[in-house]
Amino acid sequence: MVLDGRILFQRFSGRDWWFLPGGRVEMQEDSIAAVARELAEEYGWRIKDRKLKLVVENFFRLDGRDFHEIGMYYLIGLEDRVRPVDGEFAGKEENLVSKWIGIGELARHKIVPPFLKDAALFEEILSSDTVKHLICR
Repeated sequence: MVLDGRILFQRFSGRDWWFLPGGRVEMQEDSIAAVARELAEEYGWRIKDRKLKLVVENFFRLDGRDFHEIGMYYLIGLEDRVRPVDGEFAGKEENLVSKWIGIGELARHKIVPPFLKDAALFEEILSSDTVKHLICR
């Protein structure tokens, strides 16, 4: 979610890296429904509209295991009035900490996957009407 030039990120309590809100689809759930469900569960927010902006094949290693994640990234609009706040804040899930990070500040944070630290990528996504496909190894 992007508001006022800032992007919403989360981290798990006890971890030092940030990631975008979201999660996995449930059985028989499409990605559009998953985005709506995840934001409702994590923040209580209702989605008004969404636009697919990125499809990412991300290969990474975490806690000694190899992963191949296929992510669908949406630009969303909310029915609810939300304003970015400064500093960290809690959502509805107690094990998550959230923070709005300015697009120009991304490189100064530990963000995963690493391609999300690329401010130029966000500027391109926000100004384009196409869906971008990335492969990150």
